[in-house]
Amino acid sequence: MSISAPSPAEDVITLDDASPEFHEGIERVLRDTGRQGAVVPENSVAVFEARSDGLMIKVAVQTEGDLIAGVVYDGKTSRAERAVLEQLSTFANGATVREFVEHSLTFVVEHLRNPAMPRPVDGILSPRNASPCFQRPRLLIKAFRAAYLSQHGDFVGDNIFDRPYSKRWLAMSSPEKQSRLETLIQAFREQVGLVEAEMAVFEIDQYDRVVVIFGPEVGVWDKPTHLLGLERWLRRQTGERIEVFVEIAKDSNRIRRL
Repeated sequence: MSISAPSPAEDVITLDDASPEFHEGIERVLRDTGRQGAVVPENSVAVFEARSDGLMIKVAVQTEGDLIAGVVYDGKTSRAERAVLEQLSTFANGATVREFVEHSLTFVVEHLRNPAMPRPVDGILSPRNASPCFQRPRLLIKAFRAAYLSQHGDFVGDNIFDRPYSKRWLAMSSPEKQSRLETLIQAFREQVGLVEAEMAVFEIDQYDRVVVIFGPEVGVWDKPTHLLGLERWLRRQTGERIEVFVEIAKDSNRIRRL
């Protein structure tokens, strides 16, 4: 079975509905991705459709495991909205329905935002206040959630989904992954103005967790910012759920997460 994407409606050529700190990410997504139909296994999915404010989404959900096998959308959008919907589709594949409706837009906000630029709002940044381009996609996900729960009932218990590494990443050898990560870490250092003596790779362990160690030149209040920035950078560049930890010298707890 496959879900074929409808013929794309002509986009509104504007980024006026996105704050400037999202512009670079939006253009990157539109340059690197295209709207395509999702191919899903034969006779193993239920398809849920939802509509909201001129947009339509179809989500194919595996009958076992509640994992999303494919997503397509349709409707006239701005360029910014199309980038948001493309990233939602990317996030959905392999996620549970609950993970998709609860966390997908938060992921997209962080994925598209340029962390080097000022935040668009004071306080907590969310899909509700990030930019207008997130509003119609947010309502579309809300409509999909209602359509899904009308057949399955409300979610029970906690959301314990933890996205596994992709097949592409798992197929890479350890030296290949280490080389890829070290190249990206060097690029991050150059972006933030650090040298290797100030933030060095201590270890990339068997679970592909990156452990870094800071030099004495790096202030204690700057370390969490660099750790979170590096983790966000690695996840954005690899598409994988890379975790970053810090090695703290003279500590009985050898690896501590800041």
